[in-house]
Amino acid sequence: MNDDEMTDEVVRLLPRHISDESAAVLCDFLAELSMAADSHYLCQIRRYREERRATVDSDQPWENYSD
Repeated sequence: MNDDEMTDEVVRLLPRHISDESAAVLCDFLAELSMAADSHYLCQIRRYREERRATVDSDQPWENYSD
């Protein structure tokens, strides 16, 4: 699934017609949820990204060892 498809899927989950206040409350809640998830899973996220960091050959930096 590419980024555009992912965005389309997420947008389909959002309510179509809500008040301005409801939109603000929803976005505040989602921001808080995102921050809580980032904080809760920080160690795992960092470990995952570190494990997948590409090793770079200084003689051929355009080559990626992880491919």
